[in-house]
Amino acid sequence: MRAIFANQDNFKTWKGYLKCEPPNNAIYKFEGTCKVAQCEEEIPLGADNVLLRGSRLRNTEWIIGVVVYQGHDSKIMMNSAKAKYKFSKLEKSMNKTIIVTFVLQFLLALIGALTGSI
Repeated sequence: MRAIFANQDNFKTWKGYLKCEPPNNAIYKFEGTCKVAQCEEEIPLGADNVLLRGSRLRNTEWIIGVVVYQGHDSKIMMNSAKAKYKFSKLEKSMNKTIIVTFVLQFLLALIGALTGSI
């Protein structure tokens, strides 16, 4: 493949297609093939050929890349989940205590209102 893209003029006339798996959240797995019109063979693509969103490539003069998944279909976005809020034991017991106190105050206010009206 390196011989096909030896200079930028060859890339401007590039024709081919990329066939890959549908979007999923498996970050370390990718299966696909690249078919180039100038070459008869299909080039297999794997997880080593994919840069995830936010990755940086260094010490390289130039690269040729294709966006496979974008937006919410990208592997990073599909793999991210909302953070679960963690409650400590103290917070859980305080929540129960506050609910019990509120219910007791409501009952006392209701009993006081009923006895006051009678």
